Amino acid sequence: MKTMIFSILFSGFTALQTIAQSTKVPVYGEFGLGLGQALFFGDMKAQLAKSYGGSFEPGIGNNLMMGFYVAPAKWNGLGIGSRIKGTFGTSVKGDLGDSYIFNYYNLALTAKYYLISKTFNKGLYARGSFGFGQFTTKRVNEAANLYKHQYAIGTSMMGGVGWTFPMKKTAVSIEAEFDYSNRNGTIDGKGDGTYRSGQIGSNLILSF
Repeated sequence: MKTMIFSILFSGFTALQTIAQSTKVPVYGEFGLGLGQALFFGDMKAQLAKSYGGSFEPGIGNNLMMGFYVAPAKWNGLGIGSRIKGTFGTSVKGDLGDSYIFNYYNLALTAKYYLISKTFNKGLYARGSFGFGQFTTKRVNEAANLYKHQYAIGTSMMGGVGWTFPMKKTAVSIEAEFDYSNRNGTIDGKGDGTYRSGQIGSNLILSF
């Protein structure tokens, strides 16, 4: 299933790039930075406790993202493309006093639509993305020489709203974003586990 999802996403990226190159339609790139508060859903904390013998409250992370959109003028403000986003969490203290770090990334197919201007990279927009990615959680206690890792991989859904301020050759966007991820991993000595997490955050994005 994981291989099939990744193959579908990769095929989608390749198809978009081919369309852009063959038809010479406008292609917009973007690079962004932001901050986000991680969210735990369902039995996420219980699954982490199974993984480590202890758990923690979700913390704040730094977002880094890159992407591109194919956006012909005849699409009236719609752009379709791909986007990769990584979140690098700050260290937080857990239930047992140890330090925990929660990092994750996803690679997604994405669509952005400019609701009022009907012109890509101008004004109010809404964005939706569906992707595939991984998280890594670490439990660290240097005094006890304890280092534990948990990995999980699965799908992510993301939505955002923002406003783009066009400039001469570039544009700057301010965006609010929410994401939800459902990932699976193997817990040492216990078997498979499902981890449901997300984020609410804000990003500053440069388009070119």
